[in-house]
Amino acid sequence: MAALAVVPVSAFARPAAPGRPLRSLAQISYADFASQINTAFRVCVAPGNFVELTLLKAPLAPTTPIVPGRRLPGDADHEKFSLILRGRTDVPLACGIHPFEHAQLGRFEMHIGPIGTAEVDGVRYQAGFNRPPTAAPNFPSST
Repeated sequence: MAALAVVPVSAFARPAAPGRPLRSLAQISYADFASQINTAFRVCVAPGNFVELTLLKAPLAPTTPIVPGRRLPGDADHEKFSLILRGRTDVPLACGIHPFEHAQLGRFEMHIGPIGTAEVDGVRYQAGFNRPPTAAPNFPSST
């Protein structure tokens, strides 16, 4: 088991298909994920071996309310959401970073962890996000 811990996740990913480079999660928005409810995500568990997870829901956390006299937390303006996925019970995935593929979202790596206990219809996994708002691109002004 310790040997697997030192192998980079990229070692298990398929080579990028033409036009399908590995994307950063920063390039995939909450709206992108939320539009893919009930679709399949493939997770590479070994070279050429994939397990399918279904995105069940993508709950968005409420914004932090402004309370007079109270300082806002440092992440008050962050985008906070989670993804709840379901997979097969016969191929459980360990908590950690896994290579994913999706027909619309492309290839990316994402940290997931099992939540709750396995149920008849599968194992549930969660990915949590708490990320700063994206800054507008800085374009040089023309004078």
